[in-house]
Amino acid sequence: MILFIVESPTKIKTIRKIFPKKAIFCATYGHIKDLPKKSLGIDIQTFTPSLYVIPTKKKLISELKKVVNGKVKEVYLATDPDREGEAISYHLYEILSKLKSDLKFKRLDLVEITELGIKKALSSARDLNEKLYESWLTRRVLDRLIGYFISPEVSRAFKSRLSAGRVQSIALRFIVEREREIKNFVPEKSYSIEALVKYKNYEFSAILFKGKKELKVKDKKEAKDLLNSLSNLKELNLKEINEKLEKKYPPYPLKTSTLIELSQKVLGLSAKETMFYAQRLYESGYITYMRTDSVRVSELAKKTVRKLIKSIFGENYVGEKRKSPSSRFVQDAHECIRPTNVLRDSVPLGEVENALYNLIRLIFIASQMAPAVFRSGFCVLESKDLPKGYSFRIKFKNLLFDGYTRLLKEDLSIVELPEEFKEGMSLSVVKVKLKEHQSKPPQRYTQASLIKKLESMGIGRPSTYPFIFDTLFKRKYIKKQKGYLVPTELGEKVCDYLLKNFPEFMNYEFTAKMEKALEEILSHKKSYLEVIRETFNLLQKDLQALRDASSSKA
Repeated sequence: MILFIVESPTKIKTIRKIFPKKAIFCATYGHIKDLPKKSLGIDIQTFTPSLYVIPTKKKLISELKKVVNGKVKEVYLATDPDREGEAISYHLYEILSKLKSDLKFKRLDLVEITELGIKKALSSARDLNEKLYESWLTRRVLDRLIGYFISPEVSRAFKSRLSAGRVQSIALRFIVEREREIKNFVPEKSYSIEALVKYKNYEFSAILFKGKKELKVKDKKEAKDLLNSLSNLKELNLKEINEKLEKKYPPYPLKTSTLIELSQKVLGLSAKETMFYAQRLYESGYITYMRTDSVRVSELAKKTVRKLIKSIFGENYVGEKRKSPSSRFVQDAHECIRPTNVLRDSVPLGEVENALYNLIRLIFIASQMAPAVFRSGFCVLESKDLPKGYSFRIKFKNLLFDGYTRLLKEDLSIVELPEEFKEGMSLSVVKVKLKEHQSKPPQRYTQASLIKKLESMGIGRPSTYPFIFDTLFKRKYIKKQKGYLVPTELGEKVCDYLLKNFPEFMNYEFTAKMEKALEEILSHKKSYLEVIRETFNLLQKDLQALRDASSSKA
């Protein structure tokens, strides 16, 4: 008999319908073991962690032991295919492998919960990945050390129960620094000159250039004087048409960060809400695994979606092969987030799940379509009444082929240039006016834009993104204002305190370096002990400096 273990009962319902063998199914409802809640749980001499069975999981473990001691000969560990899932499977193996010497274990990576996904997982069943588990353990111990030693110092300084965290505090720093950028921003005004020109029934906006650069003047009087000098301008001659073929490629398929970004923009969902509904879609067998930093697509999925595109839009709408964007921070452990069956246009779940599914499906289909093609460029307009070296330019963009935009509607900023426009022709000037421009401060972060920023710097991972903000809100370090993240007074003070007293841990590069170290454990370049000892020594150095500063004040 097979014991098939997953994390969620929803997964069991889906797997039961398609699993080809008889099995006993069990859900762990998350982690089995963890560090103790009320103590450090790490020997600071040897850095050995003391992991305990979580009290609420003792009953589950007891039931699993009974099942295994019965007719079970094989255990399929099919928890999520990531670090967290590997840790759950590893802890289950530690407990259950002691019961029977001949008990067999298989680790299954269920990237999609479909008949094909299960076949793939069974055919590529593997042993537990010791290095993947070591990477999880390192991250967990790092987070505990930083939280356990720094949080009490913050609480003492502010006489309130507060906390600090490896990624959480860096996220706070981004939010605080952006707010200060906005407060310190001094807007600058500049002026340009625009002419409204006409040919037959066509009207265009033309911008004044000096040489090859758009003219922007900071002095209003200087700009007005120039405008007045052009008051008699009645006609412009088309001296030159500069044009080229331009392609606009479709977006790549979704990954965790872009799913969060798009669902916030289109559906108004928070990061946590997005991942909650995406998890339901994954566990019900409708999308691939939703925690990924990759936009890679399996060959079979490509073949299926291209066939669909050809049948609906025609062969010329099928996209070209293109490389996935590369980044030194991408793990590429799983493919993109996509429908498990792209032919399915809806799912028998709730309204929000359907809306999210349709978004994932729409982007996936569009991602495999041909690019939109434009004839774009600019027309140079001259006149003897213009100062030497000055000219007006009309920017144009003619759509030649709509490509993926036939499905994914976008603002393409089309300015059609008529076929009859030829060099040497004349256009009449309707009016010339002054345009005022004012520089704008950077925007505050949203949850999605901050996740995007963190990802670009190699900070955090898809599994942690949705939870970054929980503690920040809970501790009242930040608040939400019209969808944007704004630091509170307490949040700013805590950030300043951490920057002053724990500069290394608040350094963007340090946090990214820690993420890189976790990857290097996977590739056997670093060890648990090496990473933990290095971090602990840095931590003790900062704590000693803080104690010295406190004693000198006393």
